[in-house]
Amino acid sequence: MTQRTSRVSVSALPLLLHVRCAPRMVVHLADVAQAGRAIVSSGRSTLPLLVEVSALREVTWDAREAILSYHHPARVAILGSDAVDLVLTAFTVRSPMTIRFFTERDDAVRWLLQR
Repeated sequence: MTQRTSRVSVSALPLLLHVRCAPRMVVHLADVAQAGRAIVSSGRSTLPLLVEVSALREVTWDAREAILSYHHPARVAILGSDAVDLVLTAFTVRSPMTIRFFTERDDAVRWLLQR
């Protein structure tokens, strides 16, 4: 199952959920809400979550607040392409979720699937 807009796609894979943001996007509250609805409607919202961002331009304040208020029941890996993505997603350290940032997809998936 994949739900997609021109900005964000959410796929339910066999062992994890995958959220992919369009390159160079500004993440708005509407994007976070759309991803959240897709995660819930997947019926697999307890799976680990891989969030792939690439060269983000910005995460708006409202989007940050929505992300911080969300609690995913499994591990969350943020997959970015560079230090800018790390800085733009660093606010997630305040999250109560088990969350880590990666630049290598294989490392992120391996960590997500650890028991």
